[in-house]
Amino acid sequence: MNKFVKTFAASAVIACASFTAQAQEASSQSMQQSSEQQQMAKYDDATLLKFTMAMEAVSNVANKYDPKFKEVESPEKAQKIQKQAQAEMVDEIEKTGLSVEKYTTIAQRVQTDETLRERVLTIARENQQENS
Repeated sequence: MNKFVKTFAASAVIACASFTAQAQEASSQSMQQSSEQQQMAKYDDATLLKFTMAMEAVSNVANKYDPKFKEVESPEKAQKIQKQAQAEMVDEIEKTGLSVEKYTTIAQRVQTDETLRERVLTIARENQQENS
């Protein structure tokens, strides 16, 4: 259980960090999205299940690329590996039916909204038990 919570936290942090550049590119849309996101204070269980599945997939991609980052000798190679990892993370997120923007929004809210975080953890645990 403790490992799951650590993986969850690490995935959320990785996702937020990985998509910072994309979020900056969309800054012109962010003001409009911010007001929409504030209005959309609740997510249904199906969306949160998709989020937990995407979060696990992002974590797996991060774990796959972590050893490669440790072996990097140049900033150029590190950037290339980072782009590969990000592209794979985007693919994994989109496979769940979520957009990267929605995934990132939920990940950010999970970090600050205790109630949402508990719902996500509960849904993730239930899904994990069903698949065990």
